[in-house]
Amino acid sequence: MDQIADRTEAHIISMARNDAAYALTMAQRPEASRAELCRLVQKLAGAVKDVASVAELRGERLNAPVARALEEALREALRQH
Repeated sequence: MDQIADRTEAHIISMARNDAAYALTMAQRPEASRAELCRLVQKLAGAVKDVASVAELRGERLNAPVARALEEALREALRQH
């Protein structure tokens, strides 16, 4: 059972990393619309929630400075559109 949980958690974390990388790429594209960026923010919010759940299940804490840096980068990208 632990192996299944570990694999599931690893998958959740991997997906969140991929979502973050994609969002950062999109934020740098001048042609990205506000609507696209808003959808990315919603998706990232879900990913952060999922990763936080994994951290809680593992008894770890989410690294807040990293989360704040990502939030600030996304907010800046939204201001530019």
